[in-house]
Amino acid sequence: MAQAVRIPRAGGDIGGLLAVPDGPGPFPGAVVIPTVFALNDFARHVVDHLAGDGFAALAVNIFDHPGVPEDPFKRPGSQADSRVLGDLDAGLEMLQGHPKVTGQPISAWGYCIGGRFAMLWPTYQPSLAAAASFHGFPDNDTSNPNTPTTPTERVRNLRCPVIAFFGEADTLVPMSQVEAYREALGKHAKESEVHTYPGCDHGWTNPERPAYNKVAAEDCWHKAVESLRKRIGAKK
Repeated sequence: MAQAVRIPRAGGDIGGLLAVPDGPGPFPGAVVIPTVFALNDFARHVVDHLAGDGFAALAVNIFDHPGVPEDPFKRPGSQADSRVLGDLDAGLEMLQGHPKVTGQPISAWGYCIGGRFAMLWPTYQPSLAAAASFHGFPDNDTSNPNTPTTPTERVRNLRCPVIAFFGEADTLVPMSQVEAYREALGKHAKESEVHTYPGCDHGWTNPERPAYNKVAAEDCWHKAVESLRKRIGAKK
């Protein structure tokens, strides 16, 4: 079961949820990057599910900072990408030091805005073994000084394989953005998979959201876990 933890970082600490498989390990790790709703029941479900599949999973509350809006829908773009990337690096460092993880590969796993960072973070962080992104944002408003670049623009700097999932009826992530991201991955010959689901709107992976699609949610979970297992197996 997921346990609340504090993740040390420069300037203080931030909240997290940690779930580790039973047994002595060592286990591969996953840094889970949440939706705009932060460490809610869905985030807890994800880390517990990943632990059940053999990953030590740490969800990082990237919104646990002064000044971040209380309204979840006002959170995207409200803080600098550099601060969020620092949060994720802190989560990575914490997992790397866990006695059941030490020396094992660690991947990124994110949803919604966390899906954006699951695509963006591996273009900066060379220690990640793989990344999985679910209904993330390949594009964003670069006129906002907090979000000066996009995952698509940064593809050339991608440091690990990525698997990304999108809904073809997603009202927040147009398929034109998905195709541009796919094209960039191909142009720069990055090891990747991009999967789309007909009729799925934003948030189809979350059983608590109106867009939930059980078949698509289970399919993308299976594909993501198998992809990560393949990548971390090759990295060991």
